[in-house]
Amino acid sequence: MKKNTNILFGYTLVASTALFTAFSYILAKKVSNDLYPETVAFYWFFGAFLTACFKRAIFAFFGTNFRVPISALYKYRELMVFSSLITVFGVAFWVIALRTVGPPVTSFLMKFQVVFSVLLGTIFLNEKLRKLEIFGIILTIIGGMVITFDTPSFELRGSLFAIFSALCYSCLFFIVRKKGHNLNMMMVATLRSLGVSIIVVIYLVLFGKFQFPSYEDLIFMLIGGTCGAYIGKALQFQAIKLVDISRTTAITPLEGVFVVLLTMVFFDTVPSTIKLIGGTLIMIGVIFLLIFRKEKLN
Repeated sequence: MKKNTNILFGYTLVASTALFTAFSYILAKKVSNDLYPETVAFYWFFGAFLTACFKRAIFAFFGTNFRVPISALYKYRELMVFSSLITVFGVAFWVIALRTVGPPVTSFLMKFQVVFSVLLGTIFLNEKLRKLEIFGIILTIIGGMVITFDTPSFELRGSLFAIFSALCYSCLFFIVRKKGHNLNMMMVATLRSLGVSIIVVIYLVLFGKFQFPSYEDLIFMLIGGTCGAYIGKALQFQAIKLVDISRTTAITPLEGVFVVLLTMVFFDTVPSTIKLIGGTLIMIGVIFLLIFRKEKLN
């Protein structure tokens, strides 16, 4: 009974992740293209880190201790380093894809996380791959091909960046599952945000790319980072502890639906029919993976 409750709670967390992440797509798209992708990554994750610090300050004001004592932070050092490095590449690829092909297509192609996560789980976590799951993977790949078939060469580049970003985040979730089983996921998300901020700001200063954004762009990035990089990812990291890695990514078709709806609301645009068909094929493919995915064998 407890196991079923944990699984249901895990799915609820991932559904919440989809909503917060969808808002981050919209906010990132609103950021000026004059800013380097690396600059966006810095303010994005610095905003997430500031939110985490503000949360801690609120807890302290009301006499509530932060859940992870400073003396225990050494347990997080390895996961912080690896997750930060992978995220730097993932978020940069993601920003480029958003600017090139837009939020809906980027969101659809980011579902390749499911394929990569299933394959990683099969190879490294002894998760068995069934025939209907293979069908789901093939359907997802076909959907991706349909989307990229309807794009010029410039947009094809953006599509590939979205898939590269999906690979990075799949590796991120795999590492969190392996290394963070007994860790506080809010702290993991906080330290990841700090790590990315440090790495990117050093890069920007060394290569003379540091930029000061407008107030409007700054607000978009700070709020977007809070929604996606902190709240969304913390919820998803927590879900990874409750259900297997492939299922936590397989339920994210909701994100694609939210992104399309929010794009219609904020930008008054919808993807072309062929892109919607490709996106639908991708989401059906990952739904197959959700339905027929077995729990990891103990």
